[in-house]
Amino acid sequence: MRSAAKRTVLVILALLVAASLSAWDWGGYVDNTTGVGGQWRTSAELIQRTTGALWVWHRFGAWELDAQGSVSTSPPVTLFLADLDRLLLRGAFPAEAAGARSLGLQAGRMKFADTTGYILDHTLDGLQLSIGWPMATFNAGVGTSALIQKPASGIVMSRQDLADLDKNENDPATTDVNERVIFAPPRLVAAFAYQARGLVAGQDLAVGAVVQEDLRPEAQLTPEYQTTAGVGGRLDTQYVTLQLSGGIIPGLFHRTFYTFNSGRTLTYLGDIDVADGEYRYVPILAHMAGLELTYFLPQVLNSRVRVRGMLSTGEGDGEVSDSYYEGNGDELATAFVPISASSFSDVFTLQPGNSGHVAISYSLRPLSAIGLDILQTELSSVSYFRTAGTGAVSEGAVDAGTVGSYVGTNVDLRAVLQPFSDLRVVLAGGLFFPNAAVMTGGNQNVEYQIALQGVVRF
Repeated sequence: MRSAAKRTVLVILALLVAASLSAWDWGGYVDNTTGVGGQWRTSAELIQRTTGALWVWHRFGAWELDAQGSVSTSPPVTLFLADLDRLLLRGAFPAEAAGARSLGLQAGRMKFADTTGYILDHTLDGLQLSIGWPMATFNAGVGTSALIQKPASGIVMSRQDLADLDKNENDPATTDVNERVIFAPPRLVAAFAYQARGLVAGQDLAVGAVVQEDLRPEAQLTPEYQTTAGVGGRLDTQYVTLQLSGGIIPGLFHRTFYTFNSGRTLTYLGDIDVADGEYRYVPILAHMAGLELTYFLPQVLNSRVRVRGMLSTGEGDGEVSDSYYEGNGDELATAFVPISASSFSDVFTLQPGNSGHVAISYSLRPLSAIGLDILQTELSSVSYFRTAGTGAVSEGAVDAGTVGSYVGTNVDLRAVLQPFSDLRVVLAGGLFFPNAAVMTGGNQNVEYQIALQGVVRF
């Protein structure tokens, strides 16, 4: 009888576990990219990145839990990066009594983005609120990057941020714990956005604001009024964006935006070799504007033509800045400063800030004529410029001391094959043709990159 009772208890426990697991949804993916890149006929470097991830999702009442963790490696680094990609508690509630259609709340580790997607598009830890009406939405959130692991962070805004990238917390030679940097630059970010749909002639109007505060301790910073060379100061920024988007004619859509960037940055006023100079905080007044046009041709192999242009201010008045990070030397900083990094092409790209680009791309689904929608190809070209005509940009391969606006053109060809929803294969190749007159020594040759990516989901 005791044996039968034990079996009964085990069966009951198994049923309880199965019932509990049935309320959970889970899955994962394996992503591998293998390729080669370098300078044409002079160098070649292996590209190898592998990521494995697992996610879980569970709903209980009006709330749901969404979490994902991953492990990745990229030689020649032999250490694995284990990271928590997201961990958030999300709730959706009816809000008719308050005059709205819905109310959403999120807390934990999640993606934050600004209205354009070019200022802030990054994982942060914090809170987000969303309110929906029939023809409008409002979103607000506050988060911090202080607990994001450094290798998983794309936030580099200051000289100190850049210096921290070179500090390897896993290097046994680094014995001073104060020299070990494990987490991303500590910054507090608040983001707000209001969007009205179909406001005028079917156009959507969006107004957004982002506030970014530097949380680094004073002991790590150069104090104001110091007269000798320092490591950099606190960098605080604010952004206000106005965006209009919608259809122009059947099949043709646009997105037009403008962003005003304000804030403060530490600047050395005077000659560093002369005793009459000192560090002072000066205001940032900068701008970014962009236009995107997309034309859909479904009758021609599901084609799409896209034209994009973007401009962001640099340092004006003939001043040459030798540093993209805190490179201002005047009583007014005019270079645009994004929070997180963006990518506009595969081989070479410039971040906003003393940069502009003009891009055109054409994509189609070549097998759609026979009823197969599993292959998409795209050819794109992006030409980059310095808006100040000189000075530093985000890529150190560009010589800040040269004069010339045109930097170079990147051409990419991509083919995406997705025969099943859980399998995707991407073959991508690209070339960057630099303007040798503005590049530093050793960077005047054509750069190339070709890579094969495979993603399997389960």
